[in-house]
This record gives sequence, structure tokens and C-alpha cells, in this order.
Amino acid sequence: MSNSITSQIQPILEIENLSISFFTRLREIPAVMDFSCSMKPGEALGLVGESGCGKSTVIETAAGLIPMENGSSEISGQLIRDSEGRRGRTNFGLCLQDDCIMGDELVGERILDAAGYDFDVASLLSKWELDHRIHDRVAMLSGGQRRRIALLCGLIPAMISSEPVAILLDEPDSGLDDKSVERLVGTIRDLAAGGHSILISSHDSRIISAADRIIQFPFEETKGEPEKGKFELIQTNKPIKSNIGHRLNMRTMTGLANNGIAALLTLGAMLALLEPTELEGRTLTAFILAPALTAGLCGNPIHRLSFENRAYAWWNTKSSYPPNSLFHSLIICTIITALACSITGEIDFKLIIAGGFLGVITEAIVGLLSHATLRLSRPNAVMIRLLTPILLLPWALVVDNLSA
Repeated sequence: MSNSITSQIQPILEIENLSISFFTRLREIPAVMDFSCSMKPGEALGLVGESGCGKSTVIETAAGLIPMENGSSEISGQLIRDSEGRRGRTNFGLCLQDDCIMGDELVGERILDAAGYDFDVASLLSKWELDHRIHDRVAMLSGGQRRRIALLCGLIPAMISSEPVAILLDEPDSGLDDKSVERLVGTIRDLAAGGHSILISSHDSRIISAADRIIQFPFEETKGEPEKGKFELIQTNKPIKSNIGHRLNMRTMTGLANNGIAALLTLGAMLALLEPTELEGRTLTAFILAPALTAGLCGNPIHRLSFENRAYAWWNTKSSYPPNSLFHSLIICTIITALACSITGEIDFKLIIAGGFLGVITEAIVGLLSHATLRLSRPNAVMIRLLTPILLLPWALVVDNLSA
């Protein structure tokens, strides 16, 4: 009877027939071929094998970060990604090999962003000897301290949930001291005792000792004998909404320092060559809108910050919209367009509004072009910005329409 009930329990994490290859100029390199696994509530599954055998690829694919040639990944019954390109999102924890944290994020606010709820962050940090850094920027922490913060961000969705949650940990012991490794092993056991499912990739036998099952690549499964833990639910208060883009922009003023300065330089260069009070028609409209276009072509400054430590990857699993500063960009582009208008001696509110939205839309398009290269092995080496001059065409059309 008990076996029948157990067989009816729905898996928390299910990967079916996963196949992934990477392509070079010379050939196709298979990374993972026909991999399948499922995890029921309360299970910890360890992935072990030599470096480059595909453990991290399985973790990132299960999180929906890597497109797959074949197969699908589901968490808590929700499709995360499949070979047909369909995407979905649900609540789960993730810690990759990279810390995936921007240096200007504060320790406490990052934990709250990962949880999505208000709770006693200081108490949790004290257990990991980090409570004295709660108000510090992540950039001020040591490598080991940053790794502990990244781990807590991956573990916290399960720590605050009484319902089963999937946790994906890729080389979680990287950069940890022995005391932190022991604490992590105990936490994994405690979470499994609370009904959560943990998928772990690691070379450390101490971490793998917490697993109920072990898959030795290439796909040979054995049983583990972990010690039992004790789950203690962290009590939460009201849900909170992340506004990380706004916070980082106010903290770093990166939008003003990048997009705003570029727009001002464009306006200054035009003033050195032209007499704005003598302009008219399309030339006048182009003069007024050119600074906003330049600001937009600089791209989203928060998006660029998210390249640090692959922070964009972690945020991509949390939201369809990566951290951005579009609202701040709207303000900057509107102000710079109004300034250009005032220099010409005429205030045209239609042009001012058009300049604000022109800059934001251009910035969003540039962000999409940059986002398209993130999965490439060397995204910064791809000259995707060579495509941005195409945006001069819609800008010219806007100038024509507003000049008519």
C-alpha cells in the first residue's frame, strides 16, 4: 500500500531525454545526450563526474538557461523549457558556479530579493557569520563571503516554504572553507527532511554524502545513505517586489554617467557646429532628437552591470524582465530633449515627449541585441553593436513625421 502511494507522488523536478550540443566553426560537440532524471519531495540527487562531463550543463538546462536540442525540464509541474523553445517560470532556488551577484547590490537586499518576502535576514546571516555585513555592498566582501551569499540566495526559497521546492546547486562548495561546507551539508539534509528536492553537482565527497541518489556520469546511478536532518521553517512577513534596477541606478547613478553624459556630449558637439536658432524643419527636429537617440544607443546601463558574475542568468530565472533602468532613461531622455528644445528658443512638448520615448525604445532594442549574444562563449567579442546603426532609419522616419 505504501509503495503504491509513493509511486503516485508527483516529482518536483523532472528532466526527460535531455540532449544538448555546442557548435564550433569546425564541428558539433555533444555535451549531454539523452539524460533523464526525476526527483520526488524530500530527495537529494548528486551529480558527479570529471570536469566537462556535462554536470553543469544539466543544472543550467534544468533552470531554463540553455536551449536544448531534445527533451524538456519541469519543476513543480511547470514547464521550464523544452526543445521547441517554450518557456515557463516557477519558484525554485538556484546557485550556479558563478556567484551571479552584482557588486553594487547590498547583502541584505539581495537575500530579500531572492526570497520575495520580508523576513528576519539578520538572523539567517548570523548563522553563516555574515550578519555584520548585512548593509555592505557585495563588492566589499571576500570571495568566500560572496559565495555564501550566493548559496543563501539559492537556498532561501526552500527555507521559507512549507511546500516542496526544487533547489539546483552547481559546485556549491567552490570557494567555501571547511566550516561552511559542513554547514551546507547540514542545510541540505535539513531541507530534504522538510520535503524539498535538491539537485547537486559537486566534486566534493562531503557534499555528495548528503544525497539519497548519486548519478555518476555517464549516467550510472547508485544509492546514497545520508544522515537525516531536521527542517526549521523560516517565518516570513508580507511579499516584497524587487526594484533592483531603480535601486542600483540611484546608488550608482550609472544611467546619468553613461547615457546622460553621452547625450550631453552629442548636444555640445552639435552646438559647436550649428547655430540652433537658425535651424528649421527637419534639421531643427533632428537637432532636438539627436541627444535622445545617442542616449538610447548607449544601451541599458543596469543591463550592462548584470554582466558582472553572470548576474543576468540568476535574474533570468526569476523574471521575464531583467533588471533595467527604463524609467530613469525616460526621465534623462525627456530632460535632455527639453534642454535641446530650450536652446532653439522654442518649447515643443510634442518633441519633448517623443524624445523621451525615442530614447527608451532605442535603449530597449539595443538591450535585446545584446541579450541575444549572452549564451555565446565570448559574447563581448561579438560585434553585435555593428547592427545598431540600423536604428538610424526609424529615427529618421520619426524626424520626418514630426517635421511634417
